[in-house]
Amino acid sequence: MTGPGAMRGRRAAFALLEEEKMKNMMKSAKWLLWLFTAANLFGCQSVAKPRVLPAEVRITNTVTGTSIFNVRVNVYSKTLDRGSSGGEGCCIGLPEQWQPDMVATVEWVKDPNPDENPGGVKAPKRNPNGSITPEWEKWMAIHKSNYTRHRVRIPLPQYKELGNLNLVFLPCDEVYPLVDWAERGRVFGNISSAIPKEWNREVIRRMGRKEACQQK
Repeated sequence: MTGPGAMRGRRAAFALLEEEKMKNMMKSAKWLLWLFTAANLFGCQSVAKPRVLPAEVRITNTVTGTSIFNVRVNVYSKTLDRGSSGGEGCCIGLPEQWQPDMVATVEWVKDPNPDENPGGVKAPKRNPNGSITPEWEKWMAIHKSNYTRHRVRIPLPQYKELGNLNLVFLPCDEVYPLVDWAERGRVFGNISSAIPKEWNREVIRRMGRKEACQQK
């Protein structure tokens, strides 16, 4: 057919095809927009990092007859791509949610016998006004030579509720970082502090360690 009716029919069919094509293009555009939005949302959720909150660094030395000082700690997470450093009595930044790759690097100095030098030599008395004597200075020089310096890298144990960072120094120069509030209560709660040595012994027991250092 080549008459006017046939021409109108072909135009109508062409118009229907164009309309269908436009509908398909609209559907494809909507689908691509949905995929783009979903990808962005997923990406934002993937890179979202937990809040970092301040936590006080506290030191607990359970080894009777020793002194711990000059403590420094750094906590690093590769996942978060960040670290935070602090010392005794100062704040450190910790993520509100525990991260499985968090590692604490702890450095400290230990005085193995604060009251005596090797051979049981005690510190000479100071002058009546409190100033030091040449004999005391010599004694202290020998005393400082017996200090030991330590550095360990330890994983940060899982915590549910972020508390302060309590570094517990145990026999054999072991350090355990306590962060979780409930775990801190389990370790330190309801212990009489009247006798410091007994307090130390009970904390060591609660942490599953031996009071005497078992050298490997």
